[in-house]
Amino acid sequence: MRSLTTRFSAAAAAIVLVLTGSGCTSAPSEHDESRASAITIAKLPGLGDVLVDGEGFVLYVFEPDAAQTVTCTFTCANRWPPLRAIDGGTPTAGDGIDASLISTLPNPAGGEVITYNGWPLYGYTADKNPGDARGQNTYLNGGVWYVMQPDGQPLIP
Repeated sequence: MRSLTTRFSAAAAAIVLVLTGSGCTSAPSEHDESRASAITIAKLPGLGDVLVDGEGFVLYVFEPDAAQTVTCTFTCANRWPPLRAIDGGTPTAGDGIDASLISTLPNPAGGEVITYNGWPLYGYTADKNPGDARGQNTYLNGGVWYVMQPDGQPLIP
């Protein structure tokens, strides 16, 4: 009986980890809040000045979002998590950021996604450290991903 209870507990823990890791949590985490607290600029080798979140992670835009709609949802958003507005707020604009370009759009998956010049902003799970830009000019999930520049234009090679 004890081994059955142990296996059940292990299975339940695994399910919680899978749901949490797949973005099925109901409330924003402290990590989400710090990421959304500010949009700033980082100078990256070979890319120049690009937008980064409050933790220094590069922010991307998705080519199909050009119609100013959030098209990366559910499975796509597991790899490219949107920069979510926490409690209806928008992040602060760091030095060199035009605050008038910051806004939000409704996310079909719930909540609001922060935009810059109308483009929804996303992170990329393959970027493991601040300043990584592994998603630049990458075709995934039905479109090309680009880093966002401070002038509000995607960095299209």
